Amino acid sequence: MLPKPSITFTVPSLHDGIPIDCRIYHPESLGTSPNAPPWRKHAAVFAHPYASLGGSYDDAVVDIAAGTLLRSGFLVATFNFRGAHGSAGRTSWTSKAERADYMSVVGFLAHYVHFLDPFRRITVRRTESAVRQDEIQLEGEFVAKIRIHPPTPDPAVDLGAPAATAAEKPVMLLGGYSYGSMVTTQLPFLETILAPFEAPTCGSPAAEIRLRAEHLADMQNTVLASARAAAADRSVPASPRKSLNLRVGGDESNRKSHESHRPLSIELEEKIRHGIEELMAKTKKGQQKMSRDQNGEVVEHLHPLPHRTLYRPAYLLVSPLQGVVKSLTTMSLPTPLSNMVQKVWNQLPARPSSQGGDQEQPPQALPAEAESKLVQNSTLAIYGDRDNFVSARKLRQWTSRLQALPNSQFRAHEVSSATHFWQGKFGRILRDAIQSYAGSLMGDTDLN
Repeated sequence: MLPKPSITFTVPSLHDGIPIDCRIYHPESLGTSPNAPPWRKHAAVFAHPYASLGGSYDDAVVDIAAGTLLRSGFLVATFNFRGAHGSAGRTSWTSKAERADYMSVVGFLAHYVHFLDPFRRITVRRTESAVRQDEIQLEGEFVAKIRIHPPTPDPAVDLGAPAATAAEKPVMLLGGYSYGSMVTTQLPFLETILAPFEAPTCGSPAAEIRLRAEHLADMQNTVLASARAAAADRSVPASPRKSLNLRVGGDESNRKSHESHRPLSIELEEKIRHGIEELMAKTKKGQQKMSRDQNGEVVEHLHPLPHRTLYRPAYLLVSPLQGVVKSLTTMSLPTPLSNMVQKVWNQLPARPSSQGGDQEQPPQALPAEAESKLVQNSTLAIYGDRDNFVSARKLRQWTSRLQALPNSQFRAHEVSSATHFWQGKFGRILRDAIQSYAGSLMGDTDLN
């Protein structure tokens, strides 16, 4: 269901700085059509299954879920956890590193969406000519235009506007499938995730992520605005007015094949780094502040963003792994699959020796604090009653408990006869359920 990504790139992990492969898919609202729906900044991240068992952002269920969210109007990000699909790093024992990988992508996406506003400088005017064509103004130049939707007002930017209500905030949906859903449930609250990006130390992974988001968004603002202006120009008879001196297209060189294993060319990576360096040079005086660390050394920080876009969190868990998951080998699996999991597990990096008293422990039961975000924010868990990894009984107990809590926004959808893998007709059922949920988040439909 996913097309070629709009952008393919990497971000450094907050855990240790290793590059995390990422893909961004732009929705129809960022397309070239003048009649496209307005860009409302709804965004989603969707994580893949266990890397050591072949999970990656090319997974078929990730394709269904992310593709459905994209067609529902979300700007979608997918990524590879460390060690997945030939990416850098190795799968961890505790999923702590993978949580940081996920949080790195969320931090990028939140700031990319904040800066992505390609049509803000486009205003609709009426000419006084006999044909009375609509026109569009872009950086002082005019081209003929039939119709264009104005950008959605952003209350966080308009100082004279009242504070945005919860329903007016764009949605930031965090989701995952299988192991990806387990990592999603372990994430802290969204504002906790974004806190390290508020005023990060220059040169840190958080600062690098924020600058990459701003730089790539600025690039896309130019590309998308000029592409839409050119499309509008082609939709009417030739105008004698001066044409825009802007490059149309341009993003095709940034797009990689959907099947490509390498996330980013060396040439594009160098362009991004060069762009970030230029951005730092331009904003050094206005966007950085000084402080002293615990050793008294002067350190530079990026300034907090004024009127940062605020999001309404939501969660989508497909085939969630719940209960006490001490390791993948403890889950209910058919014997051949269990043997394969055991073989892969034995090939993982050796855990630190327990003699030092700091042996890594596998993921345990979900902390109450992490569960709170699923109850306080709109959440949908979708699972089959014949799940190969976790018994339906455990999933029913877990979902029933969360749904029964006061004012809970947690909902579960159990699919009869579906397994963990959503093949055949169950893929269509999954797609329809996600589409309905996405519509409910955007206010288009009610979730039954």
